[in-house]
Amino acid sequence: MVRASVDRGVNRLVGSVGLLVVAAAWVGSATAAAAAPATPSQPVAPAVSGPATMKNLATGFCLDSNTSSSVYAIGCNGGSFQRWIFSPGTTELKNLATGFCLDSNTSGRVYAIGCNGGSFQKWIMGPEPTVTLKNLATGFCLDSNTQSRVYTLGCNNGSFQKWIVNG
Repeated sequence: MVRASVDRGVNRLVGSVGLLVVAAAWVGSATAAAAAPATPSQPVAPAVSGPATMKNLATGFCLDSNTSSSVYAIGCNGGSFQRWIFSPGTTELKNLATGFCLDSNTSGRVYAIGCNGGSFQKWIMGPEPTVTLKNLATGFCLDSNTQSRVYTLGCNNGSFQKWIVNG
């Protein structure tokens, strides 16, 4: 009789501990998921409608291009060479004036050429309001400097790699 009572008590204790372990694991995974940074693994378009400017947080310059395929950052002027169209479902940036897409290569060059749908023209966008643009093919982030150069570099979360999207 005593043994049966002890066995029932142990079973209840083991069952309770098991339930606590399961509950702790569930809460731990939910907490880890909530604490994880929002880094999209696939390209996503920003919440803008129509062409938008991309203003560098550090320099205050806007992403610009020309008909010679050059990409640089200069003072914001609201012109069509500084306006970019974000393709839905991906982050392919197409220049409003030229129709060229923002492209990059493994050596860090950034330029605008005819849109081809390739991974060098796709960008993974970090969370708004200041976004980072990570090239899907290279894993490098769009960067700039005070001399108006635009290039890609290893992502470092610095203000030269943050862009303000204005639709």
